[in-house]
Amino acid sequence: MELRHIRYFVAVADAGSVSGAARSLLHTSQPSLSRQLLELEDELGIRLFDRRSRGIVLTDAGQVFLEHGRRILKQVEDAAAAAKNTPAILRLGVLPGLELSILPRLMELANGYSADADIRVMSASSPRIIDELRTGNLDMAFMRQDEDAADIHFEIAGYHHVMVFLREDHPLAAKAQLDYADLIDEIYVSVGRRSAPALRSAIDAWAQQKDLSLIPVHAAANIASALSLILSVGGFSLLPEYAARLLLNGVVTRPLVEGPTPIPLMIGHRPKNPFRSKDLMEAIRTAWSANFV
Repeated sequence: MELRHIRYFVAVADAGSVSGAARSLLHTSQPSLSRQLLELEDELGIRLFDRRSRGIVLTDAGQVFLEHGRRILKQVEDAAAAAKNTPAILRLGVLPGLELSILPRLMELANGYSADADIRVMSASSPRIIDELRTGNLDMAFMRQDEDAADIHFEIAGYHHVMVFLREDHPLAAKAQLDYADLIDEIYVSVGRRSAPALRSAIDAWAQQKDLSLIPVHAAANIASALSLILSVGGFSLLPEYAARLLLNGVVTRPLVEGPTPIPLMIGHRPKNPFRSKDLMEAIRTAWSANFV
């Protein structure tokens, strides 16, 4: 049984005749409609109509089927209306610490697209975000580029400078700005390459250029862990400027003169993914300014 059979049956019941329903309600031929009704009765194994010279009359079974048929059609109409009114949902990945700079503007752009747009955020490292994009759990992300992620499309969304983070009672904190020579022989707290490969690559390239031996004494799993280690063991860490929004009491930042090349922030998405809110994503990508930081 198909939904059209129920629609045809209800239309004939309402019109009181096959010819009337075919002509006025369904705009089809009478023989075709009669054939559809016979198919329905054959499948149900019951007689729905009594055919008479002046039209049709519902049998008792037909009357019961009509009541249920009307409810089915109403439920289908309600389901279609609900589907059309479903708000656009964008599943977004964001690097930890970027939420305060990304989300307010993102929500503004989303609301400009639709007042009912819904943004659902996952805060994670770029490698984790790439995994989530590949599994389809995320639609787009603000992240770092990964040269090994050829299936992810990247476009520049801005840049982040690298700054020195250190405890406020560290001797170097007395200086307004630092350079690479200040860091020689100081305790270095690094962030693991697995969670921040772009950051580590930028720092390593800069250290090699400056002939600076940056050997980590302590290794942190992520930015939050690096800040905690700074407080615990002293020393310094080199982190993107937005990490200042995660500062713990007792940790300060200092600009780094001629520091590492600013790290590009990228908008990433996987073109092969079946997007549920592709139009919303495209509207945000198009409107996003490249110099938001």
